[in-house]
Amino acid sequence: MYKKPFYLNLLLSFLTITLLSFSFPSPGISYLAWIALVPWFIIISSGYRVGLFSYLIGSLFFVFNLSWLWFVTGIGWILLSLFLALYFFASGIVLHFLRGRLRLPYVFIAPFVWVTFEYLRSCPYFGFPWFFTGHSQYLNLPLIQIADITGVYGISFLVVVFNAAIADLIERLLLKRSPTSGIDPVVPSDKKWKTFWLTIIIPSLLLFLVLAYGYLDLRGRRVLQDGPDVCVVQGNVPQGVKIEADDEQKEEILTKYINLSLEAVGEEADMIVWPETMVPGILNIDPEILNRKIDKLSKESVRMLTEATSANLMLGGTAIDVKESSALYFNTAFFYDREGSFVDRYDKIHLVPFGEFIPFEGWIPFFARLVPYSVSLSGGDRRTIFGLDSKKNGKNYKFGVIICYEDTIAPFVRKFRKDGAGFLLNITNDAWFHNSSELDQHLAVMVFRAVENRITITRAANSGISSFVAPDGEIYDYLSEHGRYKEIEGVLCNKIRFEDSAASWYTNYGDVFAVLCVLATAILCLVALRRRVFA
Repeated sequence: MYKKPFYLNLLLSFLTITLLSFSFPSPGISYLAWIALVPWFIIISSGYRVGLFSYLIGSLFFVFNLSWLWFVTGIGWILLSLFLALYFFASGIVLHFLRGRLRLPYVFIAPFVWVTFEYLRSCPYFGFPWFFTGHSQYLNLPLIQIADITGVYGISFLVVVFNAAIADLIERLLLKRSPTSGIDPVVPSDKKWKTFWLTIIIPSLLLFLVLAYGYLDLRGRRVLQDGPDVCVVQGNVPQGVKIEADDEQKEEILTKYINLSLEAVGEEADMIVWPETMVPGILNIDPEILNRKIDKLSKESVRMLTEATSANLMLGGTAIDVKESSALYFNTAFFYDREGSFVDRYDKIHLVPFGEFIPFEGWIPFFARLVPYSVSLSGGDRRTIFGLDSKKNGKNYKFGVIICYEDTIAPFVRKFRKDGAGFLLNITNDAWFHNSSELDQHLAVMVFRAVENRITITRAANSGISSFVAPDGEIYDYLSEHGRYKEIEGVLCNKIRFEDSAASWYTNYGDVFAVLCVLATAILCLVALRRRVFA
């Protein structure tokens, strides 16, 4: 055992935290992800307080990287970080248990365990589908094409395979040079050379196959450039102004978005898109009911904009429905045709816990302090598929809208694609998080939704990053000003890109790869338990 195992493991913990943090945007040094978990694996090999150091790594990693939550809720930031660290803790405990019982190198068990807990963390109500290892590779187009089969989990699996292989090789070298290093030798001496070569061959072969698939896919993929013209509006309204706006400020917000939208007049846009909740008035009720000037102005702006631009409108706002004498509030996308007539709406289905609604509000009143809204929103119950007519070719295109956080939920986005959506809009208000790395991280997650389903996703964001992401994951356009792409205002217009191909394997079958990793982990645990019982 080490002479000072606590301090050495503490050093290794901070090394993993630093490398893993820097691999995500920003700064987004993606190659660091391929070695970030190696120090943590060495901690597990030492066997010294594995649970403690695994939880420490998870806690500090999430506290540091979710620091942008401080802008919304300081208490929620810390509590969420401490909760998510439990997944890191569980991963470390399971890996330590499996290695000790099965006497297998990391390369044969760690990728399955890691993907298992990433998949469990993808649950929208009991997890947080952010900071998956694969997300760090979102700019590496050849590497991420495999996501149309495996989802983001396939890239996470590959990255962890390399981390595991490096840890196995380091372990072998340490054991060879210093038998008293404290590293637990799991491979019998008569099998060391065979395992050594497998540790090199398996990662190399997997990387070759993934890259070959990616390069061939990118070379053979046909992209059609004749989709509809869409303009997204980014007004950059500070969240502090928006959420506490008086009547005059609400009118100023509305005027700003109208004036920016009018810049699209010469673009012959088929659709103009406003971000999440940017309409300050209520569009779905008679303005006389609440007797508010802003409601009337908001409705009039729809007519005025369609007359000036001859474009369809997709406007993010708030809807109020009355059910059983109670008012229900919805985070809504309203769609209007070229004549200014209301067509349909989409109410956000997956609300953010503690951000848009209060879980267990009746039982734990304290939770109300964690919510930035004065009332909880209600979730929608229908995935709306809209139709968009194109001026230039006369075609009608089917599309869906996902609001803010919903683009992080892979199975949910996949359902829109299966419902017939030919492209997707993501409307969001990331102004909550100012000029932080959250905006880059959110875009990185969305890239994988595009690749998984081979579909273009266009984002309209109040403060950035408004962008167009192609079916191969390329960010082919984004709003910028003098090199800046956050906290700026403007209009971004481009065409929706379509692929001449059928729905992807992932769209048709979903997270089969991740489920297989869960099953593999369960089988490994059962075998390990059996060996423990009958040893």
